[in-house]
Order: sequence, then C-alpha cells, then structure tokens
Amino acid sequence: MKHVKRGYILFLLFTILSVCSVLISLYFSQVLIYHKLIHTLINKEKATRLALSGTTLAQALLTPDQKEETQEKASEKKDQESEGQKTLTALFDCWNKESVYDLTEQKDGFQATIKLCISSEQGKLNLNSLYDFEKKKFLFEGTPQDRKKLCIWLFEKIAAITKKPSLFPAFEQHLAKRDFDFNDVCELITIKEFAAAFDQHLFLNFTQKIDTELLAPKKLPEPTGIFLTDIFTVSTEQDTINPWLFSHSWCKILDLRPKQELNNEEKKKLFSKVAKTSAWESDWDKNLKDFYQKDFKDLPVEIKTILTTEFEANIFSLLLKVNIGETNSTIFTIVKSKAKDRLINFEIVKNYQI
Repeated sequence: MKHVKRGYILFLLFTILSVCSVLISLYFSQVLIYHKLIHTLINKEKATRLALSGTTLAQALLTPDQKEETQEKASEKKDQESEGQKTLTALFDCWNKESVYDLTEQKDGFQATIKLCISSEQGKLNLNSLYDFEKKKFLFEGTPQDRKKLCIWLFEKIAAITKKPSLFPAFEQHLAKRDFDFNDVCELITIKEFAAAFDQHLFLNFTQKIDTELLAPKKLPEPTGIFLTDIFTVSTEQDTINPWLFSHSWCKILDLRPKQELNNEEKKKLFSKVAKTSAWESDWDKNLKDFYQKDFKDLPVEIKTILTTEFEANIFSLLLKVNIGETNSTIFTIVKSKAKDRLINFEIVKNYQI
C-alpha cells in the first residue's frame, strides 16, 4: 500500500504567508520611519530658517513706532531721549535674558516658539586689545592699564567660577606663539585648557531652575555659569568695556546682581541717566549702584582701568532659539546696527549654528 504525505501544502502556505507578513511589516515600518524623518527634517529646516530670520525681531524692537513718534513731537517734550536711552529701554526685556514669543497656526500659519536674548559686544572684552603680536608683549605693561595684570586677575576669577586651574599660563604661551590677531573667539578652544573649561560653555545658554521648596520652575530661566563668547569678542574696535552693557558673564565675574525686572517708570528713571560721556569715579554710584547693587569702591582695580567713558551701543549678539514641535534650532548671530531714515538696519557680522 502506498504511503501518502498530507498537510505539507498547508504548512507551505502558512510559511509563505508568514514571510509575506514579515516583509509587509518591515516595509510599513520603513515607511513610517521615513515619513517621521522627513517630517522632522522639514521642521528642522523651518526652525533654522526662522532662527536665521529672527534678526528682524530685534530690528523691530529697535525701530521706533511711527505713531508714538508723532505723539512725542506733538507734545513738544523738552527732554528728548538719546539713542542709548531708547536702545536700552526697548531691549531691556530681552537684555541678557530670554524673551519668549509664541507663533500660532491661526495668526502665523504654523505653531512655533521663539526665544530671543540680546547682549552687546561692547559689554565684552576685545581679545585683540590685550597683546602686541609684533613686540610679543602685553599692552601697557608697567602702567595702570597693564593688560597682563588684567589677564591674570580675569583668569583667576574665571578659575574660581569654573573650578578649573587658571588659564593664564596657557593663554600667555599661546599668544607668544601667535603672530596675528584673533579672527574669532572660538579659536581659543584650540587650546586644550580652554577646551576643558569652556567646551560645554561656549555660547550663552539658559536653563529653567527649579525652586526646591515649591518644586516649581522659576519665572525666568537663567544662565548657569559663564560662557567664552560672552566674555570675549573680536567684533569691536574698542579696548574698553561699557558698564551699561555688561554681558551676563561679566556681571557674574564682577559679582554684580542687575535687577531683572523693572516697571516702565523704573526703566525710564534708570535709563534717563545714560549719558554720551561718563566719569565713572563719580557717575557709577549715581547711575549704576542701585541697578547693579554694588558700590564703585568695591569694583576690582583691574576693571576700573578698562571702563569706557564714551557710550556707544551698535554691535549686538543675538541668541535665537526656535522650537517647532519636537525640533529645535539655535542660532548665535553678531550684528551691527546702522540708523537710516529713522529705521534701524542690521548688518550681519557672523552667524553660528549651535
């Protein structure tokens, strides 16, 4: 009697169906991943473009409203605001701190969050104002403006904050080998000691601090620590720092505690003291003591030698963070402002994508 094998066709059928199911699952999985990736890349591109165009936001803040200008002229005010007063008043809410702007689908066509922080390059120390690369020596050595003493003091303060060894020996050694000015502050990261201290603190960054008592975030996010591009600059031609424009990192180094929130009356009163020229030995306590909560006599001698007496605010650094969905883009931009026909135009000096 012939033996007949049964069931192998059914087994083969289920095997084929299983293989097909696996292939279809893999296909749909790849499609879903691809679709999500494309969606993320599109949002990333949107966020980057929006961050790059964010300079217009700062420009809008600096441009006076035409109606308000007309009202001011009509009222014939005796005391007119200087450009410095207007600049600081307009930018105070995002000066060395984050200001948040929300875009909505209904009004703007898509949903996004823009965070803007503005600082002044004239509130930082110019790297190229410290050393004479031809003579291979620090500028003004042996005088009250001795830049070597300034650097030793500065790097000791930085070491105390970062809990790292002083960077002065490595800095001095690097300058001795260098024959030309710095083109970018980020060049300092090529020095291994600077990389160890500032690799994660190159650009200003804000984090939301938690109130441990209430377990709730504070109202304003704050920078943690000090940041290399917030201490130094190469974008100005000055060898001094404007105390009205101190960056966050310089406030930290000098142990200044600037008031973060002022009402309109307080801002008007504070910035009415901005003058084209200042003598800080007498003007600091009258103009800045209450705002920074520090007497002039308590400032380090080294910093007193580099306080500018001429007010100028026309080179700004903008930190722009854009969030679209789960996608973020951060741009650090240095711009130079020029006033023309009662409008403020921005010339982009440098862009960094962080």
